[in-house]
Amino acid sequence: MKDLFATLKKTIRNCRFLFFLNFFSQFLMVLFSVATSYLSKVLVDALSGSLSEADPIEAFFVAALSFGKGAAYLKENISILIGATVLFGVLSALSSVFRMLIRGYLREETRKILQLDLFDHLQKLPYPYFKSHKDGDLIQTCTRDVDVVNRFFILDLSQASYTLFVFALCFSVLMGASWKLTVVSLCLFPIMFVYSFFMIKKVRRSYAVTDESEARLTESISENLDAVRIVKAFGQEEFEISRFEMRLSDYKNRFLAWKKLSSFFYASSDIFIFASRALALLYAIYLSVKSPAEISAGTVVLSYTFVNMMVWPMRGLASTLANLGQAIASNDRIRLVMEEKEEDTESGVCPPIRGGISFEDVSFAYSDQADRNVLSDVSFSIKPGETVAIMGKTGSGKSTLSLLLTRLYDVSKGKIKIDGTPIEEIQKHYLRTQIVPVLQDPFLFSKSIAENIALSKSGASREEIARAAYIASVDQAISRFQQGYDTPIGEKGVTLSGGQRQRVAIARTVLSGAPILIFDDSLSAVDMGTDLSIRNHLRSFSKGQTVILITHRVATAKDADLILVLDGGRIEEAGTHEQLLSRGGIYSQINAIQASLEGKEA
Repeated sequence: MKDLFATLKKTIRNCRFLFFLNFFSQFLMVLFSVATSYLSKVLVDALSGSLSEADPIEAFFVAALSFGKGAAYLKENISILIGATVLFGVLSALSSVFRMLIRGYLREETRKILQLDLFDHLQKLPYPYFKSHKDGDLIQTCTRDVDVVNRFFILDLSQASYTLFVFALCFSVLMGASWKLTVVSLCLFPIMFVYSFFMIKKVRRSYAVTDESEARLTESISENLDAVRIVKAFGQEEFEISRFEMRLSDYKNRFLAWKKLSSFFYASSDIFIFASRALALLYAIYLSVKSPAEISAGTVVLSYTFVNMMVWPMRGLASTLANLGQAIASNDRIRLVMEEKEEDTESGVCPPIRGGISFEDVSFAYSDQADRNVLSDVSFSIKPGETVAIMGKTGSGKSTLSLLLTRLYDVSKGKIKIDGTPIEEIQKHYLRTQIVPVLQDPFLFSKSIAENIALSKSGASREEIARAAYIASVDQAISRFQQGYDTPIGEKGVTLSGGQRQRVAIARTVLSGAPILIFDDSLSAVDMGTDLSIRNHLRSFSKGQTVILITHRVATAKDADLILVLDGGRIEEAGTHEQLLSRGGIYSQINAIQASLEGKEA
């Protein structure tokens, strides 16, 4: 509970005035509504001639509305009472409209603050955090959990305050009119509240199960849309339809069970509501008949009206308390994310980087596999402007070198230096603008081709974009599109082929102008001719950039100034293409296998 309200305090930091104005306008709405109902009592008492027996509150209204001339004057001028009743009704309606406007603005503003704070924090968390947490859990925290907490802050707290205001004002007025009538009228409220509290918890649990079933249904649709090619290729349409039908049936059954329970709850709780109203009315009539001097006809009307005003919010309060538990659980999940330590990307030096790289006895192990080194005692040097190829079997540690160079992970042992400066002394944000990788499975945004390429350089001209596309050998493919560089790319780049996506990503990296470029198996989806064309363009147009090629292809690596062959996290061979062939080691064997395969394909 304490943590939830700490989140509330932080969330309303920029809109505290509006937050409290929301409650004040709600109080005014209730006050005017109660006054309108009370004037109905005054009107009935005036018409029945019992104003002379008015209670203190009624006496106040009589004096105020008759301008001090008394009950007789007010009875002769009933239009004053009618006008006052209409006026308070209008003021209550205006207060309600004002409250709804404020609440609508607050709800969106607080949701924006909650989600922006959470998203901002997520963006600043270190890379290993995302590798150890499921995307689905983080998405749910940013969406559903934020909505649950925000709903409690704006809707449920408003419901609770509304119930408090209504109950306090109506109870006070009724006690002033007749304490006996008040006690009898409210005697069923505690039973109704306890019943509603426990029943609403069952309804919530049933809804949660229904919601999970719906999530599986949505997941099934999403999965099939993503894998439609695989489904068709293996002729699994009937199987997928059958599986989807099973999930539909499951959702239908759970939904109906929830609806039945929900309907039973609301129908059964209505019994308490109507029973309270009937009890109040019957006892009020009984008192008015038994001792007319104790209770007036107007009080009979007032008791029925006020019980009706109190009973509906009281049922809603049970739902609010049930929502409180859900809000606490959602807030705990949000706080788990928010309490994670942010990555420091701003401290450190920003030396000029020319492209020199040295690894000195570098070892690395992932935190969840601390007993197994991915890299062991790796040492090598790259001069500025050199092209270095890194080869090796899957799992040999090739891509880990890229992660260490951009400091998405830090070394377990040893040193990495960039132009002689230890990498841990360099500001991370600056380092990542100077060392830019292209991944094997590049991500493209749902924007135009030009916008995707220009992501790496703000304000890039169309000429610069076209030049980067030429270097990446994707310019001709782009020119064949009807809209050229303005062609929109679908979600995750589905408009383009695998090779085109890779080349657009390469163009984006080339445009950055970073002194160190890393191609992490990013030429795997292009043919040999395009691979050669890209490497020739890089050599021709690079401005002394250091290029690291992580690859499985000998054809991609053979023209590099230095080739490193990794095996089991260690450098087994290092040298030029000719030197490694002459040694007859791993590289020579890979070359022989690939040459044989190419010969068979030819």
